[in-house]
Amino acid sequence: MKEINGTDKQKKLVQVVLDEKEVPLIIKGIEELELSDTKYKSKEKFEYDRKMILETPWNVSVVLQNKTSKISEILDINLQRNEITDVNGKKIFSALRAKYKASNIIDYNELAEII
Repeated sequence: MKEINGTDKQKKLVQVVLDEKEVPLIIKGIEELELSDTKYKSKEKFEYDRKMILETPWNVSVVLQNKTSKISEILDINLQRNEITDVNGKKIFSALRAKYKASNIIDYNELAEII
């Protein structure tokens, strides 16, 4: 989620989409998630999924072709495009949504809706 594959021009276009979807905040949220925030039973699986989500670079065509989708959907497609099929992004994003909805911060409640 931190890197973008493509030319400089493509990277700028993708960065605009990612910024609109609050990806920098989402990355921070994922980095701060604890195992206890999630429904994972295995710490190893949680750590693996989180690492793969954070370290898989964005595919330019995936982001630009799906720019109206929720970021969680774009992420799932991006993982598939990078041939990563053993990661459960839904558990990470469900935990993140729950954490944001439980927050009293209005911006986080709105963020929970867009992911």
